[in-house]
Amino acid sequence: MPATEGAPVHGHVAHLLPQTYKRLVSTWLEEDTPSFDYGGLVVGNHMAEARLLGKSKGIIAGFPFFEEVFKQLDCTVEWHVVEGDQIGAQGKQHCATVKGPVRMLLLGERVALNTLARCSGVATKSASLLELLRKAGYKNTLAGTRKTTPGFRLVEKYGMLVGGCDPHRQDLSAMTMLKDNHIWACGGSIATAVAAAKAAGGFAVKVEVECQSEEEAHQAIEAGAD
Repeated sequence: MPATEGAPVHGHVAHLLPQTYKRLVSTWLEEDTPSFDYGGLVVGNHMAEARLLGKSKGIIAGFPFFEEVFKQLDCTVEWHVVEGDQIGAQGKQHCATVKGPVRMLLLGERVALNTLARCSGVATKSASLLELLRKAGYKNTLAGTRKTTPGFRLVEKYGMLVGGCDPHRQDLSAMTMLKDNHIWACGGSIATAVAAAKAAGGFAVKVEVECQSEEEAHQAIEAGAD
């Protein structure tokens, strides 16, 4: 079932991606084949076709990354599903067809599948949790965190977006979030921490404060936290 809230409702999530994701894909391919591709010599360079099969029920996500892997290897991808679709409900499902030189198909296969599976897993879990919260009557925002896999944050945040969730901040520069450790480091003063954050980030950078009690929440509000 398509997402009923979040970014997917307003457009294609792929349009959010920076062009730098293509360089990221290049590093994945370099990591997987840093030297000779011995298997490539074995299979040769004749044209072949591979099929992407969805074997588990879930939301499929990560199309731009999957496509870019094969684009860099001179292969083409034809999708038979739409990103964000629920797949696998009836068993194996033919999701895409990839065509190109056989050695290139095999060169990109594992990198593309790893990325797509990881991104789809994040999207599926995000949508599942969001659905549970809505059924329980929770009406506020479900947001992600910075607890992502180093080097893979863009993919995992992308998965959250496809799943209909709020990705929250992408990195430490995406706003100021003052946690308990920040407050302790400022002598326990929320007002001091917020003032410093406002001075550093200016009026354009949002300041959030993680509060342990209602009293701390009032302190944060009075200090001018967003």
